Amino acid sequence: MVEVNVNDSSDLDSALNEAIEAIKDAASRHQTGIMVTRVGAGRYIVRAHPAVPYGLTRQQHL
Repeated sequence: MVEVNVNDSSDLDSALNEAIEAIKDAASRHQTGIMVTRVGAGRYIVRAHPAVPYGLTRQQHL
């Protein structure tokens, strides 16, 4: 699991892409997809998640 915090929206895409890259190995090992969850303004959690089919990335907002 990787937590992403950004103050400037122009940094969001690159920060999320870096986090997804960091999680790819774990997702591959466990044959799961990746879930990106917005938990607040500029705050995201990126993790391998069994509810996401292998090879996919999904986003949810809390």
